[in-house]
Amino acid sequence: MKETNVYADDFLRSFAKEGDLMHFLRQRTKTSGWMRKPAKKLRLLPLEEEKVQQTFPQEPYTLEIISDTMRHTKMMLKVEKEYYPVRNCAIHTILTRAGVKGDALKRLSPSNYAKVVNMCLQTAKGMALIRLADGKVSAVHGGDISDYRILDMEQIFQETILYLQKNFPGTRYIPESGSYDHSSATAMWELCGKPELLESYQDALETYGIERKVYAPALRLSTSDVGSKSVTLHQMLLCESNSREINLGNPIRLAHSGNADMNAFRKKLDLICIRYQDAIGNLTKLLEIPVRHPVNCMIGMMKTLKIPRKIGNQAVEMFVAQNGDVLTTAHEIYYALNETVFFAACDGKQGSQLLKLEEQLMRVLQFDWEYYDVAGSVSW
Repeated sequence: MKETNVYADDFLRSFAKEGDLMHFLRQRTKTSGWMRKPAKKLRLLPLEEEKVQQTFPQEPYTLEIISDTMRHTKMMLKVEKEYYPVRNCAIHTILTRAGVKGDALKRLSPSNYAKVVNMCLQTAKGMALIRLADGKVSAVHGGDISDYRILDMEQIFQETILYLQKNFPGTRYIPESGSYDHSSATAMWELCGKPELLESYQDALETYGIERKVYAPALRLSTSDVGSKSVTLHQMLLCESNSREINLGNPIRLAHSGNADMNAFRKKLDLICIRYQDAIGNLTKLLEIPVRHPVNCMIGMMKTLKIPRKIGNQAVEMFVAQNGDVLTTAHEIYYALNETVFFAACDGKQGSQLLKLEEQLMRVLQFDWEYYDVAGSVSW
């Protein structure tokens, strides 16, 4: 069950209305901030130590944050004379600053874990850019000029909305498509005013005798300020009366590095139509690829992608029930694989978990279909 308190590591919220999402992101700006400090002066400390706990005021809100931290990382970050609870999503970036990694760390006690990381932090070079949000450290990025670039989340979403309103008249926010957790934020819009985006694809479906209804083109925006992903614009299809979403792959990305800023993002927005046409072209090509052993093909691809067996089997069973295990096309297999997102949602996955699965699946568009189209028995 996801937390409803924004400070909690497992916090997740979805938004029925676009305005609700934007109001929430505006509030995050007010309760979050950044600071730069020398990386070598940071120290990770076990929260279980009494002297660490004594550094916090005994106020109800603070005690709730400490309690949540004890259920997750059990760590504090000392920044000069201040102590901050560490959120789950910050651990990867802290280890990156320390230049240490490995599964063995997870097997250490909190005190030994902190000792190893701190020994490595003492040798770290340059500055650290620390993200503070809702009472916790959410990330510790590289803080030098050539390292992490801050791209304000609220502004990214606002620029996208304004661009779509201007260039795709009638565009609408898809209710409940917006979500936020401490790893990422995302939302999706149905694109209107450009019917030509789908004309060639609809013609191809008719040519191949496929009766599937393509409802509308769509765009998903996702971004993060904790280093889990770049600013990404996904070309999407809405199918079956708007009840299914298909990621077309080949997304537009802006990494939080180099010269990334809002002007660079505006240039990325200008690529939407061109990239959408390219993505539709790639999906259409799948109609020309025969798949003689669809079940084996699906299982093999999901094994490569490390799709959980439970939801993978459900997608296979649905495909067989509707189509049988007979000759089909790569196009139909790609649609069938995307059903895993639906089954994952039914299984309780939400927010960034579904987004990660969706991005895993679009890798299939670059796979060698012949390699996975094999006879015999393929097991998980």
